[in-house]
Amino acid sequence: MMSGQLITPTPLHNLRPVGGLPTTDGGVVRADLVWRSAAPLSQRQPASEAVVGLGVTTILDLRDARERASTPGAWQHPSLSPRAMPVFEDRLHEIRFADLAELYAVMIDDSGAALARAFSAIAAGAERGVLIHCTAGKDRTGVLSALVLDVLGVERPLVLDDFAQSQQRLGAEYLADLFADVDAENLPGMAAHRATASPPELLQGAFDRIERTWGGSAEYLGAHGVDDDALTQLRKAMLVPTSR
Repeated sequence: MMSGQLITPTPLHNLRPVGGLPTTDGGVVRADLVWRSAAPLSQRQPASEAVVGLGVTTILDLRDARERASTPGAWQHPSLSPRAMPVFEDRLHEIRFADLAELYAVMIDDSGAALARAFSAIAAGAERGVLIHCTAGKDRTGVLSALVLDVLGVERPLVLDDFAQSQQRLGAEYLADLFADVDAENLPGMAAHRATASPPELLQGAFDRIERTWGGSAEYLGAHGVDDDALTQLRKAMLVPTSR
């Protein structure tokens, strides 16, 4: 399964694998272990059943507490272990940003430790199936997914293209579900949730910021707490040589 394939039918918006892409050394990233999506909105029980059917056992919820409270009853399935791993550490309602580029800069500069914890959780759980999500599955999820793919050696243009697919998958149906199911006045970061565009330049700006200060994705994650064992564990689980 290639990363660009739609997973249909599905009760989850923006559901797709973090994988199915070739690496610079001739391998390929498995497309059946780590998944990404938007939050479960109107169809919470079917969403749980759908991800269990994909082999997922661990849910990493990157949203803040107030966002999680907007979807009570999510991920109620005996086979699923949901974990709250808020990228903005419950401070999203305090962050002021003029546009998504500013929000991404805040994420890279101030949320490195939170991104590193989530990355390490992916590495630890990948062999047993992991789903990562935020509200739209676009910004926090998009940056974390891009870090995973970059560390695994996927060519940068493919990582950028994978990131940009969210704007093709988040349209009127997603927005209708979002506004029908949550209290928009009290949802932190509403400006970001309304903005369904995910231009590749947005992610490239985040990579540029990382590379200017830390040198690269692996170095950025290492500086914020990801150890070599986690990188090795992730690569062992997710990389398949093309000769296999």
